[in-house]
Amino acid sequence: MVDLLKIAERAANEAQQIASGYRSDAQVLSSVYKDIKTQADLEMNECIIRILKSTNIPIISEEMENSYDIKSALCWIIDPLDGTYNFSRRFPCSGISISLWENSEPVLGVIKDIFTNSTFSCRLNNGSYQDGLAIKVSEVSDVKDSILATGFPSGASYKTNNLTAFVKNVQSFKKVRAIGAASLMLSYVSAGIFDAYYENDIYLWDVAAGLALVKEAGGEIYYRQKSGMKYEVLAANRNIFDEAKSLLINK
Repeated sequence: MVDLLKIAERAANEAQQIASGYRSDAQVLSSVYKDIKTQADLEMNECIIRILKSTNIPIISEEMENSYDIKSALCWIIDPLDGTYNFSRRFPCSGISISLWENSEPVLGVIKDIFTNSTFSCRLNNGSYQDGLAIKVSEVSDVKDSILATGFPSGASYKTNNLTAFVKNVQSFKKVRAIGAASLMLSYVSAGIFDAYYENDIYLWDVAAGLALVKEAGGEIYYRQKSGMKYEVLAANRNIFDEAKSLLINK
């Protein structure tokens, strides 16, 4: 029987080797509004797709035209280099995100920290792991004592009224952290380092694997399609999920 998790982990490991060759120069190819594209993105994407194609499962990637409907059976959802701008500036917060979804739900996830080489992984009903050791979401029971991980996605609106509303919503949390890589922020929620994660208008490939990790680590997840591949996403430990949802989710 084909072990899809091992295939995903192999793809992440080989892509990380490519990333290592670009540590000093990511070779920026284009810069549009809040987003950039690098040569590293393209080569890592090609590597991951080459390996995943052996499974004959459709693939959705940030770096390719996507027409596949995630509501239909199985599909891979990948972001070969999450946190590209961080990577281009040598800020050590970038990840490789590979996930498998079935009928619009995450069933497998692999996130590799490009700079530390740490691997977060999970599969349905089997828990979440960091480098082979089981991890769990935090036990924090009150939003006022919690750390919220969040950010401003490249596809989000930066209008003043939107930013003002966002700030008002996050004021209830004890601390707010924004590190520019959704995959790693969700990994840290799954490991109990952060207590919650929220972003609006985030692309699905940025969060697909991380949502699987948080769910398998004992957390709760919420995701709502906005338009195309843009989603509103919340993930948190079960103790604060409902309160966080009432504060953050756009009605």
